[in-house]
Amino acid sequence: MKDNPPRRTLNVWIVITILGIAAIFAPTIFGMDGFNGGYAISTLSFMLVVTGIIVIIIYSGRVRTLDKILNGDNLLAHWTYSPEEWNSYADTQYKEEKREKKALFFIIAGFALFFGVVFMIIDLENGTFVMVLMLALIAVIAFTAWFTAWYNYRENKKYLGETYISEDAVYINRQLHTWRGLGAKLDSVDLSEGKPPLLLRFVYSAPTRTGMQEYVLNIPVPKGQEEAAEKIFKHFKDALS
Repeated sequence: MKDNPPRRTLNVWIVITILGIAAIFAPTIFGMDGFNGGYAISTLSFMLVVTGIIVIIIYSGRVRTLDKILNGDNLLAHWTYSPEEWNSYADTQYKEEKREKKALFFIIAGFALFFGVVFMIIDLENGTFVMVLMLALIAVIAFTAWFTAWYNYRENKKYLGETYISEDAVYINRQLHTWRGLGAKLDSVDLSEGKPPLLLRFVYSAPTRTGMQEYVLNIPVPKGQEEAAEKIFKHFKDALS
């Protein structure tokens, strides 16, 4: 059986949720006074269990989806790449991701500094505290942007790329992207004809805590699979029209 990375996350959260359930009743079992931390432990454990149940539901669906893909159910394409093709793609994606995150960082940092300066002008003492918070926020954002780009690049370099494309998901280099269920939807599919390397670009949206978020997924087309990529593009274009 092929490796299913989301299953590891699912198993971890199953264990965490079981431990959380046990922790809810632990204060009563061990005779801890509720007003001396017992109620707090039970409340926090209950919140952990609720979170765990939500994560388990989400990842159970992801595990089933990936199992079907790896078993070849409704599979439109399964592509592998030469080391040269994949390394070229990984390097290009890394440069593009760094450029996008750098631009987004400067926009957010600009707004943070603007509000920090405004608060300092209005109230120097409290505004100084706000400015320190804004600077800390900028530092966190900078680290997050750098780390995510570096981590994705490291994963791409660690494994030789492999892509599975199905009706409702793409599994590329051990990362599952799906637009099925929980309010997610496929927005568009494009084919970058005439631009080496040829790319299938999937754009899909999925709900987050702050609303719908758009995701862009670039799939490199290996040499010899150009005709297959064209058929996949037309397939999704017809489905979306």
